[in-house]
Amino acid sequence: MRINRLDLTRYGKFTDAVIDFGARPVESPDLHVIYGPNEAGKSTTLDAILDLIFGIGNTTKYDFQHAYNTMRLGANVHIAGQNRDFVRIKRPQNSLLDREERSLADTEIRADLGGIDREAFSTMFSLDDITLEKGGENILASKGDLGELLFSASAGLSDLSRQLLAIRGDADSIYKLRGRGTQLGDLKVRLKDLKQKHEELDFQATEYRKRLAELHRLEGQYDQALTERANTQRRADEINRTLRALPTMRRLTALRGELDTLYAVSDPPESWKLELPRIRKEEIELCVKLDEIARNVAEIEKEIDEVVDDAVALGLVGRAADLTMLESRYLTAQVDVPKLADRVAELSVEALLLQLGKADEQTPARLVLNAAIVGKFRALISAKSGVDARRTSAAEELAKAERALRDEGEGISLFEDFRSPARIRAFEVLSATVKAMPKSFDEVALRSLMRRRESADVLLSESLAQLAPWRGSPADLATISVPSTVRLDDWKTRYREGRERSKTARAELERLEPDARGMDAEIDVLRVRAGEIEASSVAASRAAREKAWISHRQTLDAQSADAFEHVMRADDQLVSQRLLHFAEASKLAQLMLSRASLGSNVEAARERLQAAARSLSELGSEMSAALALISGDFKLDPEELEEWVRKRTVALRARDDLSAIDQEVADIRDRAQQSKDQLLSAIKGAGLTSTGESDLAALFAVAEDGLDAFNLAMDQADRLERLKEDMVARTRAMSDAQKAADAWEAKWSELCSGCWLGEASVLPDVDEVNGILHVLENLTSAIEARDGLIDRIEKMEKDSALFEDSVFDLCDSLEIGKTGSLTELTRTIGDRIKAAERRREQRERLGRDVVRKQEEERELLVTKEILDVQIGKMTAFFGCDTLDEVEACIDLSSKCQALRSSITELEQELVEISGANDIGDVEEKLASVNRQELEDQLALLTPILEDQDRKCHDVFHERSTKQKAVEAIGGDSVAAAIEEQRRTILLEIEERAGRYLELRAGITAAEQALRLYRDRHRSGMMMRASEAFKTISRGAYTGVAAQPGKDGEVLIAVSANGGSKAADELSKGARFQLYLALRVAGYYEFVSNRTPIPFIADDIMETFDDFRAEEAFRLFAEMAGHGQVIYLTHHRHLTEIARKVCPGVRLHDLETIQSNSKLSGVAAE
Repeated sequence: MRINRLDLTRYGKFTDAVIDFGARPVESPDLHVIYGPNEAGKSTTLDAILDLIFGIGNTTKYDFQHAYNTMRLGANVHIAGQNRDFVRIKRPQNSLLDREERSLADTEIRADLGGIDREAFSTMFSLDDITLEKGGENILASKGDLGELLFSASAGLSDLSRQLLAIRGDADSIYKLRGRGTQLGDLKVRLKDLKQKHEELDFQATEYRKRLAELHRLEGQYDQALTERANTQRRADEINRTLRALPTMRRLTALRGELDTLYAVSDPPESWKLELPRIRKEEIELCVKLDEIARNVAEIEKEIDEVVDDAVALGLVGRAADLTMLESRYLTAQVDVPKLADRVAELSVEALLLQLGKADEQTPARLVLNAAIVGKFRALISAKSGVDARRTSAAEELAKAERALRDEGEGISLFEDFRSPARIRAFEVLSATVKAMPKSFDEVALRSLMRRRESADVLLSESLAQLAPWRGSPADLATISVPSTVRLDDWKTRYREGRERSKTARAELERLEPDARGMDAEIDVLRVRAGEIEASSVAASRAAREKAWISHRQTLDAQSADAFEHVMRADDQLVSQRLLHFAEASKLAQLMLSRASLGSNVEAARERLQAAARSLSELGSEMSAALALISGDFKLDPEELEEWVRKRTVALRARDDLSAIDQEVADIRDRAQQSKDQLLSAIKGAGLTSTGESDLAALFAVAEDGLDAFNLAMDQADRLERLKEDMVARTRAMSDAQKAADAWEAKWSELCSGCWLGEASVLPDVDEVNGILHVLENLTSAIEARDGLIDRIEKMEKDSALFEDSVFDLCDSLEIGKTGSLTELTRTIGDRIKAAERRREQRERLGRDVVRKQEEERELLVTKEILDVQIGKMTAFFGCDTLDEVEACIDLSSKCQALRSSITELEQELVEISGANDIGDVEEKLASVNRQELEDQLALLTPILEDQDRKCHDVFHERSTKQKAVEAIGGDSVAAAIEEQRRTILLEIEERAGRYLELRAGITAAEQALRLYRDRHRSGMMMRASEAFKTISRGAYTGVAAQPGKDGEVLIAVSANGGSKAADELSKGARFQLYLALRVAGYYEFVSNRTPIPFIADDIMETFDDFRAEEAFRLFAEMAGHGQVIYLTHHRHLTEIARKVCPGVRLHDLETIQSNSKLSGVAAE
């Protein structure tokens, strides 16, 4: 994958901007450096590449100039073997388009990524100062673990140590052997508590039903007591309401009587009482104001009659204003005309004509040159110095080039031998060979491999020793046939089950046999105490009696009678003894039954023990047959055999590791010999002398010396060619300078001939013309100034005459004498006109005052009419004549309204107290009551209420006590809740145990994967990382190596002085450089098996000095030989370093990007 062109159409601060990376170079690295100052858009460019490939996110920080729906990116990308155009817009779906605006699947632009997502691309193929610092911290966190560092460098995963540590912490929080406070431990404690609570809830259902029935009975008694108490309280409340209503009824009757005694008056509007004082006040104020206005109008009219108008003066107001303007011009002319006349006399052009050598010139204006000619003269004058300087400089440079070519050409014959094409090709092959192979060979890697071989050999010996009693070589071990995993699992299961059955049966026998012996002893004791009184003895005695009786009946003699008597007495005695020891007999019978059952259980346990022993014996025979193939003296159980097989696998893996290391050592030595042969062949092809037995370092020294001599000769030849080319250019420059000087002389002659300067026999030079132009400027100014002054004097004299005529004309109109100066006459005319204007303004002002007073009088009369209407309305309402009578009627009406309001309030209060529907029912009810009888009834109800309160309290206490007793038992719901909690905890235990197994399996898999990745990629990546680290550190470190550690192999840095440091012990800057070296090695590891993908770095050399920056660019140039590498920076000096390291680098300047224009790359060839 390669980006040929990036279109920043509408994205962030860019509008119609294009970065053209061009086609991939054929013979030079594909390295690009994008330069731009701060805020120029470097980070925007990096994010634009990510958004182009993976889509613009739902929220973006680059919409500050272009709205979401207008954002647009484009690119021409080489992907899947062809160049294609893509367009990306801001859209939730189908945001990838082709150049015909048709939707494309995102897989089209990601065809070469192989499933890499945005995050992986950002970490694997882009670097900035943040990721570089995180990489250094990751080295510190990993404690130098080799597998982890190689994997994170190749896959681009940072914080791998923290992630694995966090996963281990999660697993330990769930379960840890002999750990406290784990999740599974807490759940087990909770499960045990629930079991104890469930055992405590083993109660009898009958007790619960009994308590529940008693509770129901008490609840019925409590409800009945509440009902009786409520009825009594209701009657007491009714008596209290009646007693409270009696005083209120008496107040109501008194107020009704008082209202009936008052005179009936109509109720006026409520506002009249408030408006009456205002009306009285307004009536008085209106009378006073009307009298005052009448007096003012009379005084103003008298003053108007005393003022007289000057009609003639008022008619000349406009002419007086014009006279004032003419007066100012007249006064100015009286002062300025003499001065201007003196200045005209002073101005003279004769002196200027004398300076020009034209003292007898009759028309000085002819000598003035137009602006075009003056401009041409000045242009030629300013160009004269440049033309002369160019000719002089060209002559000096030409002489200098001739001397340099003459000096350099003396030794050219010494380098002609190196100019032949064959020698050039031979040295190019030698240079390519030297660059293609490492200078230091794989010494560090070889030493590391030898240390690893020693460790692997020791590990193999230890592994073989742990296989005792087996003895043999690794080859013999590989030929041994061991049981399969399935068979081992079957044996383990059978062995474990047989052991469990045997253990269980033996434990049962150990428990049953003591019980049986104890029961036998107890039976013997009972038999001794009660005799033979068991049921079998009684039955035998009764059978003997019946038999003796039958014999006696048959014979009926004394002997049979004695025999029957003896048997009968014995049977009677046994029955009597049985009756006396009936309890012991019953217990004996029960013990006999239990002993029989126990004996059966003992026999069954013995059979199970024998069956388990037979199963283990069969398994042992089967295993012995299999173990005989390994060793004749093997006596192992399945678990020991499984452990031996695991140790055998470890030993075989150690043997494979040792073989792989031997193969790597052989490969490195083969590569070394091949590199030596190639270098020796190239040296001989270049015509250099060396011994075939020299080591690789000596061959490198011979090759570099030869290349230095060749490059020196080629530089000398190139310098001679440049001098020749410079000689031709200098000669051409001299010719061009002379032509420019001749052209200037021709233009000067032509320009002088076109004006009066060409009238002289000899054309003036530059200095003369420069002085003439200065004098001509003064001459032009003098002519223009004289004409302007004469015109101003004529205009001022005309204004003075016009002013004089206007003054005399106005004096005639106003009948003013023409004695005195024009200024005094003007002042007299102005005073007359101003006095007339003041008298007119006074009459107008007084007239306006009369009109205003009359308007005020009319407004007051209208207000008085409105007020009279309001007073008439009030007197008509009450049928009276004055405002005093109206006020008395309003007070009487207010008193009646207050009495009616009080009566209404008391009626409402009585209705509320008694609870009746209206006041009529209340009056009817209170008319027939006796206060003394009601108080007696209330006194009787008080002790009844107290007794009922005590009864309710006692019944409620009994009911609460019984309720608590029922709740203490809890019923079936508590047991069900405990069971539900128990099942929930069991499910949680199952879930947490499954999660624990997943985490442990994942940790084991990750560690195994890291080990496999380390073993598989260690050689190539270690070699590349060593070379890169050595290059970046400028030889301060010779490389990196692996060393066995406590938990596996760790990465160490080998310094130039022979010392070494663990990766996590390096300084911060060194860790950054090591991480960069590992990322470079990871990039090579990726591109060796996959299609190359662009690698982007954003200003990661902030902390690098110029030397380390140069080495870093050298690494980027080597990477650019495999794929596209883009470096963004705001340091301009880095562009020069990049050009020095890689002459074919393409430089792009973000400052030159403009709207609707393309940003072209500049190749530094």
